[in-house]
Amino acid sequence: MRFPIVQAIYKKEMLDLLRDRRTLISMMIVPLVVFPVLFRVATALTSRIEEQSETEARTLGIAARVTTPSLRAALEKTGYPLFEREDLPASVEKKSVAAAVEEIPGNPPRIRIYVDNSNPTSSAAGDKIRTAIDELRVERIRQSLQNSGVPENVLTPFTVTRTNVAGARKMAGSAWGNILGYVVLLLMFTGGMYPIIDMTAGEKERKTLEAFLASPATRREIVIGKTFAAMTAIFLTAMLTLGSMVYSLKNARLGGKSQEFKQMMDTIPLDAGTIAMIAALLIPVAIFAAALMFTIALFARSFKEGQSYLTPLVFVVIIPALMGGLPGFELTPALCLIPIFNASMMIHSVLVGDASMVNFGVTLAANLVYAGIAALIATRMFEKESVLFRT
Repeated sequence: MRFPIVQAIYKKEMLDLLRDRRTLISMMIVPLVVFPVLFRVATALTSRIEEQSETEARTLGIAARVTTPSLRAALEKTGYPLFEREDLPASVEKKSVAAAVEEIPGNPPRIRIYVDNSNPTSSAAGDKIRTAIDELRVERIRQSLQNSGVPENVLTPFTVTRTNVAGARKMAGSAWGNILGYVVLLLMFTGGMYPIIDMTAGEKERKTLEAFLASPATRREIVIGKTFAAMTAIFLTAMLTLGSMVYSLKNARLGGKSQEFKQMMDTIPLDAGTIAMIAALLIPVAIFAAALMFTIALFARSFKEGQSYLTPLVFVVIIPALMGGLPGFELTPALCLIPIFNASMMIHSVLVGDASMVNFGVTLAANLVYAGIAALIATRMFEKESVLFRT
C-alpha cells in the first residue's frame, strides 16, 4: 500500500464532500443548527403549555358541590373561581370547568375530584385541588389532637430522610448518558450516509468511477482512501453532535422541571479525560460504520438507490443505540461484544464515571475487530466487477 496515493484519494474525497450540499447539511447543519432549534422550540412550547394550562384553569374555574365551610375555604385558596353545576362529570368532560369537587356525606365524608387526565389544564387543576385538600386534612388532624391534649408529634413518630450518595458529577453523567450516546451514534450513521453514497453510487452515476479504476491506485488503496474520508465525516458529525447537544441541553429553558434536574443539566460531565475516552470509543465505531455503509452502497447504481439501501440500516442502529443508553443494564465483557450497544453503554458508563477498564478495553477491541472485518469485506466487494458494474 502506497501512502501518498491513499493520501491523494483522501484529499480528493474530502474536497468533494465539502463541495456537496447534501453532505454539508447532514454532517454540519443538522448537528449545529437543527438540534439547538429543536430544543429551543420544544422547551418554549413546554413552558407555554404549562403557562397556558394555569391561565385556562383560572379562567374556567372549578365546579364545587360541598357543604363544609372549611372545605370551601380550602378550595378558594387555590385561586380558582367556584361554580355550581348540576352534572359535575359532564361539566369537566365538556370543558365548561377545569375540574370538579363533590363532597359525599358519610362518616367520614368522602371527597371526589373529577378531572380529565387527557386535558393538561384539567390535570393541573386536579393536582392543585388535591394539594389543598391534603393540607386541610392535615390541619384538621392537628386541631383534633390539640383539642384532645395529644401532642402533635404523634403524627410523625419518626422521620425518613432519603440521602443520595451519588455526587453531582455522577448524577449529571447519568442524565447526560441517557441521551448523548443514543443521539451521537444515530447521527454518526445518518451523517455518514450521504458522503458514502456520493463516493460510491454517486461515482457510478457521474461516470467517474472508471477513471479511478484506470488510475495507478490499487483497489485496496482506493477503498482505504474513501473509507478514511467517510470516517472523517462520520467522526466530525459525532463531535459536532456532542457539542451541539451539550449546548442545547445546558441552555434549554426547562420550565417546570425540578431544580435538581436543572442542576444536573448545568453540570456538564465532560472533562478532558472523558472527552478523550469518548473519542477513543467513537473512532473504531466510525471506521466500522464507514466500511459497512460503503459495502452496502457499492451495490447501488444510483444515488436514490443508495438511499433506499442505507436507510434501513439507520433504523437498525436505533434499537441497540437506544437500549445502551437506558438505565438498569449492567455492562459485562460479554455485552461489550455487541456492536453499537457496547459503544452506547460504554459512553453512558464513562459519563457516569464508573467505567471499567476491562469493559472499555473489550469494547474498544471488539469494535476494532468489527471495523477491520467490515473494511476487509468492503475491499473484497470493491474488487468484484459484478458489484461495481452491476446492471
